[in-house]
Amino acid sequence: MSPKNRPKISYHIPLSKKILLVIIIFTLTFSITFIGLSTLNNQKISEMVQGNKFLDAINSKVYDINGKIISEFYQENRNPVPLSKIPLNLINATIAIEDSDFYNHKGISLRGIVRAQWENFKNIILQLKKEAKPHGGSTITQQLAINTFLTREISLNRKLKDMLLALQIERSFTKDEILEMYLNEIYFGHGAYGVQSAAKMYFNKNVQDLNLAECALLAGIPRGPSYYSPILNQEVSLKRRNIILNRMYKLGYISEEDMEKAKQNPLELDYNNKRDKLTAPYFSTFILAQLLEEYGANIVYKGGLKIYTTLDLEMQYFAEKALQESGHEGAIIAIEPQTGHIKVMVGGKDFGESKFNRATQAYRQPGSAFKPFIYLTALDNGFTPSNIIEDSPITFKNGWSPENYEKEFSGPVTLREAFEHSINVVGVKLLDQVGIKKVINYSRKAGITSELRPDLSLALGTSEITPLEIASAYATIANLGVRVDPLSIIRIEDYSGKIIKDIIPQKKKVFKEETCYVLTNMMKGVIERGTGWNAKIGRPAAGKTGTTDNFVDAWFIGFTPELVTAVYIGNDDRKPLGNKMTGGVVAAPVWANFMKDALKNNEKIDFLQPDKITKISVCKESGLLPTDSCPEILTVTFIKGTEPTSSCIIHQKYFEIPKVEEYPEIKTPYYEEIEEIKKKYEEKPTETEEKEETLQSLIEMLREKHKK
Repeated sequence: MSPKNRPKISYHIPLSKKILLVIIIFTLTFSITFIGLSTLNNQKISEMVQGNKFLDAINSKVYDINGKIISEFYQENRNPVPLSKIPLNLINATIAIEDSDFYNHKGISLRGIVRAQWENFKNIILQLKKEAKPHGGSTITQQLAINTFLTREISLNRKLKDMLLALQIERSFTKDEILEMYLNEIYFGHGAYGVQSAAKMYFNKNVQDLNLAECALLAGIPRGPSYYSPILNQEVSLKRRNIILNRMYKLGYISEEDMEKAKQNPLELDYNNKRDKLTAPYFSTFILAQLLEEYGANIVYKGGLKIYTTLDLEMQYFAEKALQESGHEGAIIAIEPQTGHIKVMVGGKDFGESKFNRATQAYRQPGSAFKPFIYLTALDNGFTPSNIIEDSPITFKNGWSPENYEKEFSGPVTLREAFEHSINVVGVKLLDQVGIKKVINYSRKAGITSELRPDLSLALGTSEITPLEIASAYATIANLGVRVDPLSIIRIEDYSGKIIKDIIPQKKKVFKEETCYVLTNMMKGVIERGTGWNAKIGRPAAGKTGTTDNFVDAWFIGFTPELVTAVYIGNDDRKPLGNKMTGGVVAAPVWANFMKDALKNNEKIDFLQPDKITKISVCKESGLLPTDSCPEILTVTFIKGTEPTSSCIIHQKYFEIPKVEEYPEIKTPYYEEIEEIKKKYEEKPTETEEKEETLQSLIEMLREKHKK
């Protein structure tokens, strides 16, 4: 029979035999591959498991000065807890839905694998559920292996690897240790890893405080964190919870009554995702930058560091509130002068809108807020608050003519008055007299690190600096000449509590304490009588206003004995704040609002007076010892030996007129005395014609009174 005429043989294979053949081939392939990988990689995998810490990705926490948590740094939001703190209901719910044979198998469950493959065959090959995802039949131990060592790749090779790893994990750890690691490792959606982070995020509770219904709800999330999220799919999440409750009852973990009661519990979430909220965000990012530079991302995000900082969260709240209520963009920075501790850092009114930290990154002209460093230099080099400088027009060699804010001149004024009222021309003349280089040197010693212009415009604050810089420099004055560089971190501990960095403030004496004390008292006058009157807070305080051309920037930097605060107000695009929007008008009220709240529980104390200080009464106008004719007298502070010794020459009189009330009658003998005085002055003529006329007029006045 020719091949053409041979009957065709049909090789039809029934469906049942096809399925059996597929299973046999799969089993043989799986077994051969498994044995091969086990032989080749067992030693390598053993070393990998033994050397792995599993929970190496632990949040680093940042604390304030009072031990309150500010923020956490993490790539995964994870807070490991021991198994003893995890509720039995949560443990049982997880075992019930994920791996009911957990305490019986050795890392893998053949029954689970077969069951999973049958589900895959029905759903994927037979397409009974087209959208179903492949089942792996993984045990809790396998899932731990995948989460720790492997990727979520769906492949036979990865499946074999996780099985080998699971077997080795079971040989290396107890069941309870494996369960503890797993419950602290699994992902619950929205950035939360582990049961403690999930409990805090979804219910704002510690894990040990969860009830049965909440435990069942959490246990159902890891299979599909997005799909079963109670935030995204409440109905699906509740159905999943009830399936788990049924499973727990079937396995004997709970009674029927407990099951039914838990099913009736409404979904009561208290969603509190740390990724959605940032406390003291500008300070937190400021700290983060320092840590990343020193320790690197791996340690910072995964090392479980404990960072203890200088920030005071209560003060921080008051500062944020003060800036928000002002309605302006700007920054607030507060420093403890004795320690350099940064107590407050507000880098803007809305971190969500702008991450730009104006407290540390905004270089702006301080205007007259720079003048204290000129006056500090002058006071330390022989000048006193009573020295007179003429407030009058002047043109320098380069053709520059400085102007005052009011475009007017006051004539001869004391340095005290010029400082209190922020007279620009006097500031420029004083800078010219003490020397630009010397002022720059003093500024550097105080703590200014930015570039300073070596010309007379320095007196008007034209060199740009940051709020943090100027606050630190003012702190040197407040600390009576002892400079302490600003600090934001006190101590850093590793995950075990071992101190890896302990920061002690570095102090350096840079100015005489008596010089700083005299300047501080001049700065007190700014608030009491000068441009900073809006900064009165009902306790001893000193400060200085600052305003730049066209009202672009407004400042007030002030301090009490325990706190230095700089307030900067200004637009990022450098647009003017508005007409007459000076530092005294815009920034000083913000400063006062914050300081009143920040210090409300502090005792009212004055600045500590050094030994080489004297306080005397002087004429407000001349700065000299007062006469009975001086209309206004002030108490002014001087370094001992520099106080004035001569009397006021502005309000001095040659003869005091008796008061009519005390002398109702003028008797004849006064004529003789008058004649003697007259002869005396005729023999020794007065220096000016004005004085002769004054004396003659007094004599004539007395004669007229006597006649009457």
